[in-house]
Amino acid sequence: MSSRMTSARRSESQGPASTSNLPPDVITALTTLHDFVTASMQLPPQVIVTCRNEKRAFGRSALQAMSYRKAVDLFVQRFSTKNDWWISEYRYKPDVSIYARFYRRHGDEDEGMVMLDEKGWSELVGNAVRLTIVFTSLKLTAQSSGL
Repeated sequence: MSSRMTSARRSESQGPASTSNLPPDVITALTTLHDFVTASMQLPPQVIVTCRNEKRAFGRSALQAMSYRKAVDLFVQRFSTKNDWWISEYRYKPDVSIYARFYRRHGDEDEGMVMLDEKGWSELVGNAVRLTIVFTSLKLTAQSSGL
């Protein structure tokens, strides 16, 4: 093995402290590449939430900090109309389903819009790039079932 290869292997095992052996332009290029990869791996601070034809941006950290139920209440407050409520706005909130499009996919099963479950809300919304809110009107459900 040549002394150059041995030196390169020694540099690899020593980590970042060994960059002093590299030319300054290589260090600059590696730093730029590292910064670019790190920035591209990070999720944006906002999550776009769509309901019907309305879009709003919500803070990712704020959504992660609240429970699923609090998020549902927030979405009902922001997006629901009078027609979504059963009897009055003080009784029988509309049922809400939340769908997400994920930033980092891990297979075919999480491609496209996927319905979110209440369990693991914080983790799930942490990887969501877009949420879609769907209201299920209790009026329609009751009318279609003959109640």
